[in-house]
Amino acid sequence: MGRKDQSPGERDMAPTVYIITQENCPNCPAAKMVVQEALAGTDVRVEIIDLNRMDPDFEFRLLEEQVFVASTPTVIVENNGSLRLLYSGEVPTPEGVRSAVEVNQ
Repeated sequence: MGRKDQSPGERDMAPTVYIITQENCPNCPAAKMVVQEALAGTDVRVEIIDLNRMDPDFEFRLLEEQVFVASTPTVIVENNGSLRLLYSGEVPTPEGVRSAVEVNQ
């Protein structure tokens, strides 16, 4: 949904939350569930990325913006083209996710 003062072709960019996981991570399933439940019904996209199969372009973006994946699960938000680390190595709370992504429910 666009604003009235937007030019044709412009649109509001909804945030995207990336959950970086890996096989055998004990906290990854819970982190995925919490983030998905916290953002259900919002316009925020959630993408799950396997650490061992990460797209090289995304990996480069992380390095470029100095967002480091030190442990899994890692939760990153992309808002207005900028990446920000939210959680690393821990299971977030639904309230914490909504607050960090600035979503009210």
